[in-house]
Amino acid sequence: MSNQHNEKEFEEIILEVEELDNLCELEEEIQTISKSYGLHEDDDREEILFYIAENLFEHGRITIWV
Repeated sequence: MSNQHNEKEFEEIILEVEELDNLCELEEEIQTISKSYGLHEDDDREEILFYIAENLFEHGRITIWV
């Protein structure tokens, strides 16, 4: 795959993750990531959502390593 294709795919995943967040469908994942990595659910929301998107892009699912 080309780098441009990967960027477009990742951007689509980010948009999907943001929409799921707006629908409050990621609360369990957000809480788990927040607790696991010492992030604040609200203050670090962008970082948490980026982490979720990155994991979906790389693994097709959310993976949390503790």
